[in-house]
Amino acid sequence: MNKKRLAALPLLLLFAASPCIAAKQQMYGLFSLGYADAEQGQASNKGVGYSFAMGYELDRQWLVELGFQQLLDEEAQAASEQNLGSDDSSEFKGDALYLALLGKASSRVGTLFYRVGVMSVKVQSQSIIAASQSCEQGDTTEIVLSGGTSALACSVDDTAVAGVIGLGFDYRLSDSLDLRTEVQHIRGQDDLQTNIVQLGIRYNF
Repeated sequence: MNKKRLAALPLLLLFAASPCIAAKQQMYGLFSLGYADAEQGQASNKGVGYSFAMGYELDRQWLVELGFQQLLDEEAQAASEQNLGSDDSSEFKGDALYLALLGKASSRVGTLFYRVGVMSVKVQSQSIIAASQSCEQGDTTEIVLSGGTSALACSVDDTAVAGVIGLGFDYRLSDSLDLRTEVQHIRGQDDLQTNIVQLGIRYNF
């Protein structure tokens, strides 16, 4: 009797561990690079950012994702009379924590999905505009350019709540790896708007 119990013990352990194994298979990690076009008030810039996240498959139709996303981190060029109010005279840095729900439709090739989520975005931006204008967002500081021309610096250092929608596709490379492509649109408080194209790797645990 004891020998039978001992022989059955590995099967019992495997049965008990099967929910944990299944849960691991339903989780994934994600790392992506993106190209963003962001603006807030008169500050706007374009550049490369990145994101990483953990996801969980709720069922056949829904995924939930929690992650960090650097929208972009772009410095401004030296302000001059010629580039006032342009991307060249704008500094823009944006980092976000996000929670998103992904609806999906799977096939043999991969998974088509759409994204709906919420973000907390930390924005630090500064735009240099002509003295005849006024700042739409942030604090206003009077400055003098190298040629002696007066200008205004519009500075934002704030955290905004934003919504994000997206559409993407996870192309299946293997059982554990997918190639992700996605486009996102982010819109938030204080006229924050960002469009992003992403390319990343999804690793399925």
